[in-house]
Amino acid sequence: MVAVDVGKRSAAVLVSDAQRRRLLGPIDFPMTAAGVAGVITKMQAVLPAGLIRVGVEAAGHYHRPLASPSVWAGWEVVTLNPAHVCEQRRVMGRRRIKTDALDLEAIIELLLAGRGVPVGELPASIAELTAWARLRQRRVATRVATKNQLLGQLDRCFRG
Repeated sequence: MVAVDVGKRSAAVLVSDAQRRRLLGPIDFPMTAAGVAGVITKMQAVLPAGLIRVGVEAAGHYHRPLASPSVWAGWEVVTLNPAHVCEQRRVMGRRRIKTDALDLEAIIELLLAGRGVPVGELPASIAELTAWARLRQRRVATRVATKNQLLGQLDRCFRG
């Protein structure tokens, strides 16, 4: 089990086995290509062969670069709801304390319980729908900007 707690510029990782023994971490690393490559190298040195589950706590949009199957090639990647992680921390008796280490322990417990939404490639229909929605957003934004510019020019020409 690999638990990943994501921040704005850095992330923390904890590696554990199915018997809840820590194999590595918690380790903080920068969210750069070199930082991720370095921590994956450290993890591969201590991880046993077999199925490896990576749990990434969703954190706004900050978690998206690390919640990709291409980053964790060959490993099962799941995202976890932050409310579930908070509830698990409460169940563990640490409701009011929020640290990366406690979040990582809660993520490990959720992974062992089989929680999390698998991350995968988007189906073609969802990807097409996303592209159409973004196209519409751009068109609406252009229309609004043009309208605002024209109204501003009219206000300057015809005061009051």
